[in-house]
Amino acid sequence: MEGTPATATTLGPDSGLPARLRPLASPIEPLPGGDDGEITRTMRVLPRAARARVEVPTLRVVAGRDMLSFVTLHGSEEIVLGRDEAAEMTLTDALVSRRHARVSMHEDQSITIQDLGSTNGTSVNGSPVERAVLRPGDHLEVGGVSLRLDMLSLEEIEHLANVVARLKLQNRDPLTGLLTRGWLEEELPPLMDRVARNRDSLSCIFFDIDDFKQVNDRFGHHIGDDVLVACARLMLYGVRDNDPCIRYGGEEIVMFLAQADAPAALEVAERVRKEVFAHDWNRTAPGLRVSVSAGVARRLAGETAREWMERADKALFAAKRAGRNQVVIDNS
Repeated sequence: MEGTPATATTLGPDSGLPARLRPLASPIEPLPGGDDGEITRTMRVLPRAARARVEVPTLRVVAGRDMLSFVTLHGSEEIVLGRDEAAEMTLTDALVSRRHARVSMHEDQSITIQDLGSTNGTSVNGSPVERAVLRPGDHLEVGGVSLRLDMLSLEEIEHLANVVARLKLQNRDPLTGLLTRGWLEEELPPLMDRVARNRDSLSCIFFDIDDFKQVNDRFGHHIGDDVLVACARLMLYGVRDNDPCIRYGGEEIVMFLAQADAPAALEVAERVRKEVFAHDWNRTAPGLRVSVSAGVARRLAGETAREWMERADKALFAAKRAGRNQVVIDNS
């Protein structure tokens, strides 16, 4: 392949990606070590303000188990999409051919996609194509995988890469990639002590996917799993890189926000709620709609983890009882 090698980050079958959600704050951890190519080297050199201004064409998966896979385009290069492990962007969906399509960025900065004789075809904005010019905001269907071309700032790409790195760590829930409940016993007490010593705020948000049983009953458990994966990624990408997100049980997810009082946590919860509701769930299954409810509580001085989390859980129950798809804050 001619041109500059692509800077690609591809996850396995249990990955997810939000469409528009902005992080709570700038990333506060560096990218994983190693030679990540021109884009990530640039991110390390430029000051943060400059990273927010520079935009790079980025192709990313927006539905399904490959949902957090992404690749950046720069220079004059060609990127093959397919199930082949040698492809620059590997997609795991069974409807994707081994070498399905090629995305090319040309010297004049135009971007094109060409189907490589795939079995299930390639579409752009719902129309089958053999070759087409791509523009920011275009939706692609590669076999059974939905992707979108966007212009992302280097800061957004850095945050996305950090989310990908978090999902690859050990001791993660095998479906969602979130932390498991073991974190609550091993890591939450030290976090509570550290925040208390620094006299900072620490808030907890309980999320629950509304009417999740109905999703499973109507669309099947496979789609239910995809919904869990997508919601987890929307939530992960909506917080800072070191804010813990735990799969608490079933369709319940809990996150902890240090240096965030109750109003700040409420803002995060409300933003995540809106993003989940606005997500294009039709790309997961036609007719699918998903919402979440949330309960927020700030830890009080001397309060045990159980007491504190029970208040957040009661606030979540109040949100459910009030009609779902909303956030309730405990003002104790």
